[in-house]
Amino acid sequence: MQTQDSDPLLARAFSALPDAITSAAFFCAWIAPATIGYERIRDLMLVMLIEFVVMHSGGFTAGILGMENVSRTKRALFLAGLTAFYMMFVLAFSFAFSSTWPIWAFLWLFVSRFLQLFTSGAQMEIKLQRMTGAWVVSAMAYICGALFTAFIPLPSFGITPEVIAALHLQGSGLWIEQPWTVLAFGAFYFGVLAWSKFKPFVADKSVRFQSRS
Repeated sequence: MQTQDSDPLLARAFSALPDAITSAAFFCAWIAPATIGYERIRDLMLVMLIEFVVMHSGGFTAGILGMENVSRTKRALFLAGLTAFYMMFVLAFSFAFSSTWPIWAFLWLFVSRFLQLFTSGAQMEIKLQRMTGAWVVSAMAYICGALFTAFIPLPSFGITPEVIAALHLQGSGLWIEQPWTVLAFGAFYFGVLAWSKFKPFVADKSVRFQSRS
């Protein structure tokens, strides 16, 4: 029996769209910060911290969905518990920054990560392989992006000293002193995620190999 391991172009583009939008927002904030507002720049910097939490959920979610001999009810309860666990961290961010923005950001990132489960017409086994592959890609992109932007000098573009002063950032560290590094990080990271969903070559090649063997 031939498995469907490749989704139509429109379905893949729709799955990649949220991450592409997020990447474009980071890039726009880096190049022309006035177009999105200084408050939104601070929010985008927080998004990268929230994404670190969401990224971890991908592997655990794939593991729960892939459980065999487990009823749908139990899997739903496991997923609900996992979501509640990560939501605790988001609520802590919301309390610390006295804003509801972390909650909305978490929901946006959560939907962005798992949208392909609903847009793909592939079998569940293939979807789970793609989820696992996407989790690996995101982890590698996060680590590589963080290291690259931390150690490679990057142009500040629109993030001038006047803009940094207008941001009213508190604390110290690379992201505070050179906020364009985290904006470049976000543009790169979410760009990679968008491309990996538009071209899910890793999981598709794995499926094709298994179907031939």
